Amino acid sequence: MAGIRENIGRRVLKNKLKGFLRETQVHNFETARSAVILFDTSTPDSFPAIKEFRDFIEKSGMKCSVYGYVPEKEVPQEMLFWKNFFFITKNNLNWYLKPSGEAVDSFFSQDPDILVDFTQGLPLELQFLVQLSPARFKIGCYTELKNDYDLMINLTEQDDMAYLSEQIRHYVSMLNPVN
Repeated sequence: MAGIRENIGRRVLKNKLKGFLRETQVHNFETARSAVILFDTSTPDSFPAIKEFRDFIEKSGMKCSVYGYVPEKEVPQEMLFWKNFFFITKNNLNWYLKPSGEAVDSFFSQDPDILVDFTQGLPLELQFLVQLSPARFKIGCYTELKNDYDLMINLTEQDDMAYLSEQIRHYVSMLNPVN
């Protein structure tokens, strides 16, 4: 049953993307004014790396929002105390896995310069957010699958979120966009 749901969800996303246009522009941490971070809470040890990366972004002078996907029906108690984090749960998904709700509305109300996707494996639930985001510069993990990233970081199975964060900082800092 999940296969049918996912196939229909992918078709719906593909149809939504037909009329979707976004302005692309290369940004580094000096030229960007705002950033959005997206991550999967089920990834081991993701919170410290995401929090540290968000602090780095904010120290760079950018406005930053963080959205986490919780693959459960409710946000676990310990996550409720994570300040300035927004969560999307399974309760926020429709039958073909498209997210909705307050956090999703907040996500789409923003027009960030940079979107950083810390998820691996391109889960459909989050691809609705990544691919339909108007962010001008999208960063994510390397994949052979069709995606919407402007910069991809290649990870091995041993690499964790802290390593990904370090690589994103390294490569984005090297970018020198022409304005």
